[in-house]
Amino acid sequence: MVLIRMPWTGLIKKTQYFMDFSLIYLYALINMKRQRAIYLIIITLTLSLGSCNRGSVYHEYISIEDASWHRDSVFHYQANIEDSLSLNNFFINIRNNTDYPYSNIYLFVTTEFPNGHTTRDTIECILADKDGRWLGSGSGRIKDNKIMLQQALRFPLRGTYHFYLEQGMREEKLQGIEDIGLGIEAFRQ
Repeated sequence: MVLIRMPWTGLIKKTQYFMDFSLIYLYALINMKRQRAIYLIIITLTLSLGSCNRGSVYHEYISIEDASWHRDSVFHYQANIEDSLSLNNFFINIRNNTDYPYSNIYLFVTTEFPNGHTTRDTIECILADKDGRWLGSGSGRIKDNKIMLQQALRFPLRGTYHFYLEQGMREEKLQGIEDIGLGIEAFRQ
C-alpha cells in the first residue's frame, strides 16, 4: 500500500473546489426541478379552472342563515339569457347537512319570463335513498346535491329570467339546508 502525502493547503483547495462545484450543480438541479414543478402546477390549474366553467351559463348559491330555512323565505335568482336557440341543462343545487331530518325536500319554483308571464311548479328532490344513505357528494357533514330539473331546455325568449325558490315542507323552520342554488349549463350530448 502506497500513501501519498499532500500538503494540507493543496488538499483543502481541491476539496473546496469540488464542494463548490457540487453545491452549484445541486443548486441548479433544485432550481430546474422547482421550475418544472411550478410550470406543471400552472398548467394543471389553468386546464382545470378553464374546464370547470366552460359550459356554465348561470350558477349561483344563496346561503341559508343557521341552516334554518323559514317557510316564508323566498330566494330570488336572476339569470340573463342571451341565446334563445341553444339547449341547456337546468339544475337545482342543494347543500344539506347530515342533521336534515328527511330523505326528500319539496320546493316551489316560480319562473318569471322576460315578457312578464309566470309559471309555478312543485318539485320533489330526493336527498337520501330508502336506507337513509345520503345521495349527495361530500365525505363530511355537508352533502352537495345537483338535481337536474330539465335536460336540453331551450329558453323561448332572450332576456332576464327571474326564478323564485321556496320550501314546501310545511315546517315553520326547516333545519339542515345550508345552501340552495340554481345552475344553468350548456347541454352536451
